[in-house]
Amino acid sequence: MVKNDPCIPTDALNMPGNWLRDRLPDATTLRQKLHVQLGGKDDKPDAVRRWVRDTFAQPMVWHLNRRSVAGGVAVGLFISWVPIPMQMLLAAIISAVMRVHVPVSVVMVWFTNPLTFAPLLYAAWRSGSMILGKPVFAEPLNFSTQSLLTSAGYAWPTLLTGMLFCASLSAVLGFAATLLIWRVHAIRRWRQRRHRKRALTISDSQ
Repeated sequence: MVKNDPCIPTDALNMPGNWLRDRLPDATTLRQKLHVQLGGKDDKPDAVRRWVRDTFAQPMVWHLNRRSVAGGVAVGLFISWVPIPMQMLLAAIISAVMRVHVPVSVVMVWFTNPLTFAPLLYAAWRSGSMILGKPVFAEPLNFSTQSLLTSAGYAWPTLLTGMLFCASLSAVLGFAATLLIWRVHAIRRWRQRRHRKRALTISDSQ
């Protein structure tokens, strides 16, 4: 766990939030869309939609800080390995329930995309084979998504085991890496700001 350094101001650790805020989907717009989709315009939404809508209404799931962002990264990476439809909606709901940053989790779901799908499927397949101690089938001569899906169709337990392992590993590594990168970036920005203030003080004294 990354702990706060007493020598570093708390506001310095929040500096990367400003950089992320300019690059993430607009929180207000995303919240309004989710509000409408989850029964925001209904006079009497059902209990499930009302619960989900109220969960998304919590300010903390939209607030940028290093722990909420790290949690959003972990949730998004984990869900990206789960082979189900509506991954972004699932990631958003889980993030809201866990009180971590919703937009970050939605963006991180795109870790799996048409370009990365085949390599990640192969990694899950190999990982599942090693965990279960099962022999890996002969690798296809023509590496493609279709060949992997055809071969994986005979080994779903192995594939799912590998996906869960890779999802858990990605979530843990993503969480830890986000905390580390956030801290390094914050310290660098804080030192730059301190050097600028020192330079201004010296120039004023002259």
